[in-house]
Amino acid sequence: MDPTNRILFENEQYRLYSVCENVYLKKLTASGSVEDVFISSVYGDPDSALISFGNDFVAIAGCGVTIYFLSNGDSYEIGTEPDNIFWTEGIYQSGEDDFNFVRFTAYTDDNKIRVHRLDASTKKIEVL
Repeated sequence: MDPTNRILFENEQYRLYSVCENVYLKKLTASGSVEDVFISSVYGDPDSALISFGNDFVAIAGCGVTIYFLSNGDSYEIGTEPDNIFWTEGIYQSGEDDFNFVRFTAYTDDNKIRVHRLDASTKKIEVL
């Protein structure tokens, strides 16, 4: 791996890393690794990322939130439209939530930093 790559998250099966604004996923195998998969391009570089507890999806914070489903390669972004950018930081999963939820910090409409929770399956965001 190139020393300029930034590892965002790694578990026994996958390594999630970025090169500048681009995020890639590498599947790790006993015989080495397979080809890297491009996940997303994040304006301003990704802040943080994770692979869900059940290895179902990837979640990336930074300019908005990107969700990428490992089973079929489907993905979506929230808060990345030029007229509606949603800056996010510190994405994580909590043991208090079901596996389809992620939490992150972001400003609210009244300009306060709060923890938000996203249901990756329904795209619903709530402020906690």
